[in-house]
Amino acid sequence: MKNNFKHKNVLVYGVSISGEWASRLLNKLKANVYIYDDDKGRLNKAKIKNAYLIHELNEMLIGQFDFLVVSPSIPLDNPYLMIAKRLNKRIYSEVEFASLFSRNLVAITGTNGKTTTVELTAKMLSKKCKAVACGNNGYPLSRAVIENKRAVHVVEVSSFMLEHSSSFNPHIATITNIAPDHIIRHKTMDEYTQLKFSIFKNLTIKDYAVINLDLDIRPSRDCICITYSQKHMADIYLKNGYIYLRENRLIALNELKLKGEHNIYNAMCAIAIAYIYKVPLNKMREVLREYNSAEFRAQVVGKINDITFINDSKSTNIASTLACVNSLNTSIILLLGGQEKGLDYSELFKSLPKRIKQVVAFGEIADKLVMQNTDFKIEKVDDLNSAFEFAVNIANPLDAIVLSPASASYDQFLNYIERGKAFNNLVHEYEKNRQNR
Repeated sequence: MKNNFKHKNVLVYGVSISGEWASRLLNKLKANVYIYDDDKGRLNKAKIKNAYLIHELNEMLIGQFDFLVVSPSIPLDNPYLMIAKRLNKRIYSEVEFASLFSRNLVAITGTNGKTTTVELTAKMLSKKCKAVACGNNGYPLSRAVIENKRAVHVVEVSSFMLEHSSSFNPHIATITNIAPDHIIRHKTMDEYTQLKFSIFKNLTIKDYAVINLDLDIRPSRDCICITYSQKHMADIYLKNGYIYLRENRLIALNELKLKGEHNIYNAMCAIAIAYIYKVPLNKMREVLREYNSAEFRAQVVGKINDITFINDSKSTNIASTLACVNSLNTSIILLLGGQEKGLDYSELFKSLPKRIKQVVAFGEIADKLVMQNTDFKIEKVDDLNSAFEFAVNIANPLDAIVLSPASASYDQFLNYIERGKAFNNLVHEYEKNRQNR
């Protein structure tokens, strides 16, 4: 890729981990790097070499930049970005910018299953070549390009990242699924869906789309399609309790550590991508037998007095929470709550299994959850600590206490990881107190 950034004035908007590594990559490209963030405290703490901090933005200053690279947190209707567009400035997302310098790119988006599919795919590809999981998992593509330039970059791509990614062109692209999410940010379900579909828009006839035939998700571009399905014949399909790759019986479902129908789809998607890279079947099988869920995705934290504690903090929408609870076969005390995202939780309550014995609502959406619930016992509390305390006080042996919030974490936590760590700490503290009695 030709370096079009050398000696150019580039504004990095957003001091986040992606903004930091975009700045570092721009430094390597010998660009003149300027950094701005709406949060002045965060901006003042930024310590990025050879970068100038901008404390105030205006139209005249924006006019002096050749390019802008924006963090995923910056929405399309940001007033400074509106000015930049009016001035015909080229705006890149961090992932689109970094992708210009990636030699081999696999892009995975979708409402749910992204992280699991990305991790599983990277592990399979690593059996044949160097591959790294990056993107929305906390390891930005800009960093991967710097540290692992020759690797296959298996990128988890969020809808936020796709907002400013007009030229993003992976070699392989897939959408795991689409369900209501981020409605406040994207305004409508149609807008959110179109953003997800945009991952296909720059594919060429030499690129690949990996397609789940059980969903109405198809690329509009001419490209090579590899398919998978649990219901139909496809390149990867189910038959008599086994996953097949074309004529090859690959693995029995009961050999998978990953549980639940949703994880079978995740596994099939990863198999399809590994097939494109010609990973040997025995190596795929090896990974499938060993791989367990991503951290904070239906993670069993422990069992105390026959009460199982499950951390599903990564479930930030309704479909993901339903996938978690439907994969369990025990009585459940469900901890729901977090930041408002514009979702209709009456749909969640209509679909929850009857083995939910109690719902505990916490955080910003607690009142909304109570109002939209019609079928389950529900208790409103202030925060996760209070929700956990209530749950352990009513739990019986063989119950599962499940944190699966169906909501974003930003009302009370930095992100879903911090929320997940907080839940794990509560479990460990509870276990310690039980032992000290």
